[in-house]
Amino acid sequence: MLAKRGKVGGVIKGGKVQVKLLKYVEGTGKIGDIVQVAPAFFENKLKRTNSAVLISDEEVEQQNAERSAADKLKQAIALDMKSKIDDIELQLAKKAGPEGHLFGGVGKKDILKELKDRFPVGALDGKQIKIISVHDEDGNEVKGDIKVLGTFSTTIELLKDITAKFSIVVNSE
Repeated sequence: MLAKRGKVGGVIKGGKVQVKLLKYVEGTGKIGDIVQVAPAFFENKLKRTNSAVLISDEEVEQQNAERSAADKLKQAIALDMKSKIDDIELQLAKKAGPEGHLFGGVGKKDILKELKDRFPVGALDGKQIKIISVHDEDGNEVKGDIKVLGTFSTTIELLKDITAKFSIVVNSE
């Protein structure tokens, strides 16, 4: 059926065709993966279920170039945000008892919300942004929520290898 160049434009290499997956296919790959599959598997399973399309080497190179440019842009944006976040001080006012213990606590979501409120909408959006650690004034890591008044240093991950450090001052209302 598929000769050297198939009827839908796929090139056969070593008896396989190169396809880009449009859906998760168990045992084959996830959305966006480019894989080599048997022509019969493509025709009978992937094509019929709209799970994959044939893709040429040129299209793969173009996608890789676009992905590389997008990654460089993300990295530049993350480095810019790092320079803005490093060494800032967030002030949080919470109700506290006479001994400095908070009623409730300050969690990582609260810290991220307060940080996002300081920057333009969308500047700190993304799944990759997360707080890695919170340390108290003595350098001890705070597990869970902040439960006392004081100053805390926080490390946030903007991208895989880009982190920023800032401080949080928890005052009583």
